[in-house]
Amino acid sequence: MRSIKQWLKREVGQSVILVALSIAMLCGVAALVVDLGMVSVKEGQLQNAADAAALAAARDLPSAATAKNTAVTYAGYNGVSAANTVATTPYNGNASRIEVVCKQTVQYTFAKIFGAKSVEVSARAVAEKTGGASGPFGYAVFSGGNTLLLGMYSSNLNITGSVHSNYSLQISGSSQSISGNAEAVNSLNCYVSTLTIGGLAQGASIDIQGSTINVPNRLASPAAVIAMPDFSAEVKATADAAGTTITGNKTFWGTNLSVDKPIYVIGKVEVAGSTFTGNGTICATGDINMSGSMLEANSNTAVCLYSTTGNISLSTSGLTINGTLYAPNGKIGIYASNITIYGRVIAKEILITGSNVNIISGSSDLGFLSGGAISLVE
Repeated sequence: MRSIKQWLKREVGQSVILVALSIAMLCGVAALVVDLGMVSVKEGQLQNAADAAALAAARDLPSAATAKNTAVTYAGYNGVSAANTVATTPYNGNASRIEVVCKQTVQYTFAKIFGAKSVEVSARAVAEKTGGASGPFGYAVFSGGNTLLLGMYSSNLNITGSVHSNYSLQISGSSQSISGNAEAVNSLNCYVSTLTIGGLAQGASIDIQGSTINVPNRLASPAAVIAMPDFSAEVKATADAAGTTITGNKTFWGTNLSVDKPIYVIGKVEVAGSTFTGNGTICATGDINMSGSMLEANSNTAVCLYSTTGNISLSTSGLTINGTLYAPNGKIGIYASNITIYGRVIAKEILITGSNVNIISGSSDLGFLSGGAISLVE
């Protein structure tokens, strides 16, 4: 009996040790799951804050003081204090770039058992501002697809400004006029009864035929390939902060709409006979369709209709549009007649088939860029 009692006592003691070890192991697992999960969530939130702050601040470059203040403000919108936000510009000697670093201390819950009280997490982002009239925005008509034809098949097409295609440019119809350059990386083919190109006609190969041709300056050499910027994240960040982000398809119909603050639509947009004031962007994740008779703006207004992944279509005749159409990943189609655009047409692919089309670019139609396009570079 004495031996049995001693054995039982020894087993009870071992069980206590095993239970204690099991509790410690469970606490360790809880610490990993809960505490590391909190750290991961906070890192994601900080990255969003850093991205938004850098994109918003880059708008104010090259004014370093203003850009830094903007970075702190937008980080604050996302819950990061001024003390935990560091903005650096010029960044690596580049006055067109700004780096934003956001940090925060995450308090552990279960890991405190093991003596770990907290950890500091951080995120960084670098945004760059490029010139407003540079790149694709330096052209009245710009097609950025490197395998997609820019086709202008119109009678009586008049373009004030230059035209560029990252692939081939094909022009046909009864009468077309381009006041600036006509550039193509691949081929430039023109079969027009009356054609005037006021600047340089350039392409790897050039074939121009017609009865009345006024193209005195020709260069058989590929034009430069030009990239299109994506500034939709900056538009969304600003719209989120201003409370002008819309979820779902949106129709702007006969309204007097201010775009001094960007509008971001998660869905499709229909624009029908609206009047706009201010300088800003209406950005949609889906298609943008134009109808009605006029998208009107006053003389101090510069509006951009920007589809991030969709297409922009003009299929109603008699439209007058004061604004720039931008579809960097989609197609802009002008299929109707008697269309006048006071602005620019910029897309991955462009097709113009309507007659009596006028695209008139000028020095005042890029106000929505605030002097530059913004993008994250790191």
